[in-house]
Amino acid sequence: MAQIFKRGNVWAYRVWIDSKHSKSKGSFKRKMDAQRAAAEIEQLKYDGELNSYKDISFASYFETWANTYKIGRLHQTTESKYKVAIRLVQNTFGDKQLKNIKTADYQSMLDIYAETHVKDSTRLLNSYFKNAVKYAINDGIITRDFTFGALIAGLESKDGNLKFLEFHEAEQLKKLCIETGTFMAISRLEILFGLLTGCRYGEVAGLTWDCVDFANQTVTINKAYDYKKRTGFTKTKTITSNRTISIPSTLAKVLKSLQVHQRSQFLKQGYKNKLQLVFMTNRHEVPSDTAVNKTLKKILAELQTKNIITFHGLRHTHASMLIAKGVSIDYISERLGHANTSITYEVYTHLLQTSRDQENEKALKILSNL
Repeated sequence: MAQIFKRGNVWAYRVWIDSKHSKSKGSFKRKMDAQRAAAEIEQLKYDGELNSYKDISFASYFETWANTYKIGRLHQTTESKYKVAIRLVQNTFGDKQLKNIKTADYQSMLDIYAETHVKDSTRLLNSYFKNAVKYAINDGIITRDFTFGALIAGLESKDGNLKFLEFHEAEQLKKLCIETGTFMAISRLEILFGLLTGCRYGEVAGLTWDCVDFANQTVTINKAYDYKKRTGFTKTKTITSNRTISIPSTLAKVLKSLQVHQRSQFLKQGYKNKLQLVFMTNRHEVPSDTAVNKTLKKILAELQTKNIITFHGLRHTHASMLIAKGVSIDYISERLGHANTSITYEVYTHLLQTSRDQENEKALKILSNL
């Protein structure tokens, strides 16, 4: 059955050729025209004259690919980015066939997008399309990668000047949170957890007691929590965000103490923590990121740190401390839940360069003393 729908001020159709591929066309002024054209395509499909690989458009292929391999499998925030990419390729290329997309056409789309978006956003978008094109080549639809060699432009990245705490400041923050963080001041414990694990706030908010292994001193990150709309658990940002990481004994002790106090208080209240949330307040709520950031800002002002960072800045601080101490970039990437080390390199390139310069000095000093 063909889908007939409006795309802006015009009508369009979509006819599914098989479970993964479809043919669509827009720009019809009247609904009946779209229905008539769809009926012709369906007849060709019925007669076996429609080759799903022959004339599929870039927009149709990418949308089908995204719906098959990405939508429904990732965190809603990431899925929304794929939906933006779908609209972009639809608006840019319309019904242009995948096999007819030129490298220059693709570069032009990226350049236009980059005029109003940060460089990191353009790079991420390119990775989506590049991945889809690899599938298209594997499916035998096209023989060349028109995304190869794409130049990435964009506005100054929001991560171009990452804000993080200096090592001694992080030590002060850790000490203060251990001393003052309690079940009744749970935001401080979340801050401590973020600093010592590098987890995103949604991952921290979604942590449950069954994912805390006190015996092995590890925590498993396999979900997040919708702390904005409070609709419950959600998927992590990406598949690779699901991970098990080791935690220091100091954090394990703090979590054990929290568990004891939380259970005691909830027992007195006659409340059952059915979701088994670790960072749930005595009012049976998960703190909002706004509340936690407010607490963090207050603490950092008290400590008179060089930078006043947000909770996400704790993630950058975590990575920067490990980089500064020479921890393997592969390990750091896995700990942060990055899809691959290239993402870690891109985000922390300036820190890695500083580390490299220090190693270079050490190497030259050793060689000079031979």
